[in-house]
Amino acid sequence: MEPIIKQKITQKMFNYLNAKTIRIVFAAMCMMLASVICAVAQQNSNSTDSVSEPLSEENDISTPTVFGGVGRKLPTWQFGLDLIVLANPHYSAYRNRPQLNNRVFWGEWWKSDFWGFKVMLSEQTFSMFDSSGNQPESNSRHLGFLAKIQHPLSVDMKISGGIGLANTEFALGNQRKYGNSLVSEFRIGIELLPEIWTEGGFLTIDGSSGSGPDDQRLGSSSYLIGLSYGF
Repeated sequence: MEPIIKQKITQKMFNYLNAKTIRIVFAAMCMMLASVICAVAQQNSNSTDSVSEPLSEENDISTPTVFGGVGRKLPTWQFGLDLIVLANPHYSAYRNRPQLNNRVFWGEWWKSDFWGFKVMLSEQTFSMFDSSGNQPESNSRHLGFLAKIQHPLSVDMKISGGIGLANTEFALGNQRKYGNSLVSEFRIGIELLPEIWTEGGFLTIDGSSGSGPDDQRLGSSSYLIGLSYGF
């Protein structure tokens, strides 16, 4: 009996570490891709500037940027609300379709047009697997902090990616479990109106409440869409 228990624990830890490794590699690849795109765009911009004639002083004065004439193309501050369109839990529960209680509140501060930081609060509810047919609901909250990079694809479109950590709380009836989770995301944003953006992408939160036989895997992989205000 004891070898079987040890085998189950070993297999569970292996699956957890394997899934976490895949998400770390994927998030790193997204960030590297955005970095390469930004470097190529900067090189093309420098090449164009070297062969173009200097603008006159009158044109320089008459064409300020939309962010106060300081050379910024994208907002410094951005706040938004995302609706989770589809979420796949990392534990024994049914995947979720759009619900108002499955959402993400977030705020971003960008040091430059290339990199910045993000704070997010994700709330999710899932119906658990249950052989009795009761389908109890679990609730989870994830408070996270991410380092992010972004790149403008055009005047009104951008991509961004980030990776960070979150403090996770899992509740199922009277049961409470806590843990630290790895967070990664990739997003595409489009400016609908001046300072109003819509963004879509995916968010992965992956963690565990412990390392013993009674541990609970936490988190989910979610597709989301939302609105934000940037200035």
